[in-house]
Amino acid sequence: MFADAVTAALAGPLIVAGAAKVLTPPHRLDWPFGSGPLRPPWGPRLTGAAELAAAAAIVAVPGRPAALLALVAYLALTAVAFRLRGTRCACFGPARLASVGRARIGQNLAAALVAAAVLAVGPGYEPAVRTAAAGGAAAATLTAVLLIDRRARRREDAAVPAHPDRPIMGVRIYVTETCPSCRSLRQLLQIMEPARRDAIVMITIGDAEALPEPVTGLGVPCGVAIDASGEQVGSPAEGIGAVKALVDGITVRHTRGAREDTHVG
Repeated sequence: MFADAVTAALAGPLIVAGAAKVLTPPHRLDWPFGSGPLRPPWGPRLTGAAELAAAAAIVAVPGRPAALLALVAYLALTAVAFRLRGTRCACFGPARLASVGRARIGQNLAAALVAAAVLAVGPGYEPAVRTAAAGGAAAATLTAVLLIDRRARRREDAAVPAHPDRPIMGVRIYVTETCPSCRSLRQLLQIMEPARRDAIVMITIGDAEALPEPVTGLGVPCGVAIDASGEQVGSPAEGIGAVKALVDGITVRHTRGAREDTHVG
C-alpha cells in the first residue's frame, strides 16, 4: 500500500503542471521554445497533454510499469530542466516561479530516484489508494505553487526603494535572444518615453553564458539600477514587472545619451 501511495503521489505535480499548460492561453506563458514542434501555440498544450497522460498512466497502470513510467517522466524533466537552466520554463503555467536552477533540477532528480526505489520494491495496485495519493499530492503542489506565486508577484509589484542621495540614473538590463519574456520586455520599453529609454543599457547574454555579478544566479530578464557614476543602487530585479519597476524609477531629467546593445559571449 505504501509503495502504491508513493507511486501515485509522483503523479500529483504532473497533474498540476499539465493542467496549467493546457488551460493557460499560450501568449501568457514564458515559453522557452520559439521554433520546432514545441513552439507556441501548440507546444505548451502538447507538453501539458503529455504530462497529464503520464500522470493518468502512473495512477492507472498496475505494478512496476507505473513506477517505470514515473521514473522515465522525471528523468525527462530533469534533462529538460538542465537544458533550460537560467530561464523561465512555464513549468506551472503563468506562475512567477524562480527561474530554472539547481533546485528545480534537484527536485526532478529526487523524484526520479524515488520512482527508481519504488520500482525496485515493486508497487501493487490499489486504485483507491492511488487516486487518493495522486489527488493529495496534486492539491499540495497547487497550494505550494500559489503561495510561491503570490510572494513573487508581491516582489515584482513592490515599488523601487527611494534613494534621495543616490537617484537612479539608469538601469542595466540583461536579456538573451531566445527568451520570450525578454522579447516582451523589449516591446514594453519601446513604448516608453525616449528620455527613459535612453537611460537603459541593454546587455544581451549568450544562451550558454553565465550572468555576471550582481545578477549571478538570476533568470532573464533581470536588471540592476545604477547611479550617475555607474554604481549599483538597491537590489537587482528579476522578471518583467520587477525590471520595469526599476526603469520607472529612473530620474528622467538627468538621463544620459542612448546606448547600443552590448553582446556578451
